Amino acid sequence: MSADFERDLLVQLTERWGKRVAVKKDELDLDGHFDPSLPDFPEHLVPVLALPGAEKLDRDARERILSAAWIAYNAKTAAIEDEIILPACRLMLQERIPVRRDDVAVDALHQTIIDEHYHILMCHNAVGVTRRRRDMADVRFSPGVWSVVQGREAARAGLSGFDRDVVDIAFSLAAETTISGFLSTLSTAQDIQPMNRITTDMHRRDESGHAVVFRELCGSLYRSLDGTQKQMFREALVDGLTAFRSADLEPWVTVAAQGGFEIGTDQLREWAAARPVPKRDTGPLQLLLDDLGISHDLVKT
Repeated sequence: MSADFERDLLVQLTERWGKRVAVKKDELDLDGHFDPSLPDFPEHLVPVLALPGAEKLDRDARERILSAAWIAYNAKTAAIEDEIILPACRLMLQERIPVRRDDVAVDALHQTIIDEHYHILMCHNAVGVTRRRRDMADVRFSPGVWSVVQGREAARAGLSGFDRDVVDIAFSLAAETTISGFLSTLSTAQDIQPMNRITTDMHRRDESGHAVVFRELCGSLYRSLDGTQKQMFREALVDGLTAFRSADLEPWVTVAAQGGFEIGTDQLREWAAARPVPKRDTGPLQLLLDDLGISHDLVKT
């Protein structure tokens, strides 16, 4: 076996896949890890509870808002996987997309696709327990309500063919190299529902491997592009990072309503504008930028 093969990150990932990913482990006993006395979501991550009037909510209303926030969190996570990551994986399996295409790369993409479908199932199952145990069967969110999905639609507007493919893959790179930060806060929260923390942590662990896959494959794509296409890729990457940091509005109105708290999107927009844009861990992405000779200024947070 050659030294280059042994050092190949995708080789290392694909060979360990069966031992490291959630889909290959025993199913978690979700009901067994559900403690009805604990909140479903950290209060400090729920912007509606920082709005004027929230201090008057009773305990039951606040708990219902926290449960709805957990449902929303999973709906957003599933939308990212289904609307942004999975389509990009399938694109990179197409012959017309000039990415690394050896057997190891193809294996890594198929493994990632399996992982992402399983993550959607994990979200679905965990939320199913919450809906049943908290009597919230009607709390649902469509994929199009999330700012990240809306941002991707805006970035690809008017594009077709290979240009649209480039934008979609660049957007997915923003997702897969920063999503671990999105998951980390909840996966380490010790004062919430154990079921929620454990399932999120299982997801987060898988995503650290996916960041490597996307870094390797998107790097190979970028090197094959001409100057105009590279500029398009960089702009779409910035759009993706911006969309992931953008505040969601309509979903939080729905969340607040579960506790009988009536708010409007204008209140949320004003609240978000008065606070710094949340930071994201762009470390894995910066490694790729170094490799491609792209300035870190592109992803400053």
